[in-house]
Amino acid sequence: MRQRTIKDTLRIDGIGIHTGERSEILLHPAEENTGIVFYRNRTLIQAVPENVVGTFLSTDLGSGSEVVKTVEHLLATLHLLGVTNMVVEVVGGCEIPIMDGSAYVFYKEMKDLVVEQDEEVDPVSPEETFRVRSGEAWIEVSPCDCLEITYEGVFKGYMGEQRFTFRGNAKDVVLARTFCFDEDIEFIRSRGLGKGGSLDNTLVIGRNGVYNREGLRYEDEPARHKVLDLIGDLYLLGAPFKGRVVSHRGGHTLNYMAVREIYKRSKSGLRSLRS
Repeated sequence: MRQRTIKDTLRIDGIGIHTGERSEILLHPAEENTGIVFYRNRTLIQAVPENVVGTFLSTDLGSGSEVVKTVEHLLATLHLLGVTNMVVEVVGGCEIPIMDGSAYVFYKEMKDLVVEQDEEVDPVSPEETFRVRSGEAWIEVSPCDCLEITYEGVFKGYMGEQRFTFRGNAKDVVLARTFCFDEDIEFIRSRGLGKGGSLDNTLVIGRNGVYNREGLRYEDEPARHKVLDLIGDLYLLGAPFKGRVVSHRGGHTLNYMAVREIYKRSKSGLRSLRS
């Protein structure tokens, strides 16, 4: 497949869900073989597994003293659109804006700006099936000439068991919002996180329903958002991913474990972008 970038710089600003700080991101076109690079305070941070510095409730990248938090929704958008080359300049706060809690704003603003470049990129694809596990949670990765991601989990309260499979249609996941359960809010805040969270950017789930006036965007919105997060975390591979992934109760930490294992086993796409 051809490498891609965007044709013009795009500005987006908003609040960080965990820091509560306002930040602006400038999405700059980039030359072939650049990859996805975050830029903050004169520091370049490549979106690769080696630069992951946090996976608790978000995926955070860092280099030296600089950190860019909550990159997963933006990376998911780039993965869905096939954008392989971009410099993401972060101004003000250190966190990618949460917007409405989904990838919708990023996707809507970027989809008509994508342009193909001359050079090719090889997708990253596993050569054999393997699993990573943490307690009862596991992720299985297997070869497939496709991008197919399934999430299955048991959610608190009335949500119960949910299972959703993504087979390539961006509209099936881009509107799915980040979520939390009302009983967990105090714990999240006690960890110094969720400072920017509100009903405008988070699906808040109670025992018998959701607090958001608009209700659910999909009846299985939490499972779809887990898939969206995984699509974003997989883009830390540095190239589009082709394979079949099943996540059983996974989250960012387990996603990262799977990404590291894929990265170790197959680096064809990475070589294409860095050669």
